[in-house]
Amino acid sequence: MRVLLIYHSRTGVTHGLMKAIGAELEARNHSTTYVRLEPERRLSWLAAGYAALRRRGVRLSTTMPRSLMAYDLVLIAGPVHSGRPSAELNEFLDNMPDAIGRRVAVFATNGGGNADMHLKSVKTRVERAGGLIVYEDAVSGQTVKNSAALNTTARNIVEQLMRPSVW
Repeated sequence: MRVLLIYHSRTGVTHGLMKAIGAELEARNHSTTYVRLEPERRLSWLAAGYAALRRRGVRLSTTMPRSLMAYDLVLIAGPVHSGRPSAELNEFLDNMPDAIGRRVAVFATNGGGNADMHLKSVKTRVERAGGLIVYEDAVSGQTVKNSAALNTTARNIVEQLMRPSVW
């Protein structure tokens, strides 16, 4: 199975989560491709929060995939900024390639805030692009910083993604 892991990580928490999930997928012989969304110019913390609140994007230096059709599963993740997706993730979601029929898992990483609005915003835009949400989760930064908890979480997530009802 071909899996695309596309994410934005400002502090490294989301990066750590995606790498752990990717390693677990690779251990099960799945092909993984990582796309880390990087801005051309990094926003200050205040500007990043404001952009997230206003659901604005930012110019990315990352080359985005032209299509998601080459992938069986797409994982989309990002940090919660002011209760919403980051500007970098907004940019991808607002310009997301055709996702018709793609199975998509969405993740939010947070330091204790409420991720509900973040997940709802991401899911709505994925579904609008034709994607099928098969999994959603909010993972705390504390979980990612604890390697034993991170490995267990990644294993559990991959087991959920591989369950027969998803396929």
